[in-house]
Amino acid sequence: MLVAARARRVPFPLLEGETGFLDFDVAVRPGVFIPRPETEELAERAIAVLRSLPPYPRALDLGTGTGALAVALARARDDGQVLAVDMSPRALACARRNVRAHRLESQVEIRRSDWFSCVREAFHLIVANPPYVARCEFSSLEPEVRLYEPRRALDGGPDGLDALRAILVRTPHHLLPGGTILVEIGARQGAAALAIARRVPGLGEARVERDQSGKERFLIARCA
Repeated sequence: MLVAARARRVPFPLLEGETGFLDFDVAVRPGVFIPRPETEELAERAIAVLRSLPPYPRALDLGTGTGALAVALARARDDGQVLAVDMSPRALACARRNVRAHRLESQVEIRRSDWFSCVREAFHLIVANPPYVARCEFSSLEPEVRLYEPRRALDGGPDGLDALRAILVRTPHHLLPGGTILVEIGARQGAAALAIARRVPGLGEARVERDQSGKERFLIARCA
């Protein structure tokens, strides 16, 4: 049965029902995006920022999926509060399961929201792994991704940057002074992502950092 599933290119995490993330495990479910190593690097950067903040920091995880980022942030600071949002009912259910499994219900709130649509608060830190695959590139993705990952978690519009634009334009309204946003982006999107960030009033100190394989992967900006 396992061999047959792999022949259909079903991802291993879906067969096992869980995947590792940093130093813990998260449940995964069909229809919910499986966390990747690049997002572990995003989490490590976010944790470094979180640990530098004063007591009782507040963080927002946009498009939480399995809740892996939210769990990682809550585990890093036991005095921190994390709001994790997503539009997908399946993702929200999976995130709640993972938050409960790690006994973080007192620190992590799960809420249905289309990016900031149901968010009114302001935060010290915002993290996001939004869809960033350009629509024309979708057919070239590996079958494990193209066939089994939710398209809404992948499709970033014609140039792959639609979600980034939607997030950044609202970010200054939800970052406290000096607050930081970290967003995972696609390889070769660095220059375009920086240009978008630098056109948003209220955002400053924008830069792009590369992942361990040397690819442009993370946009980081601060509230001016």
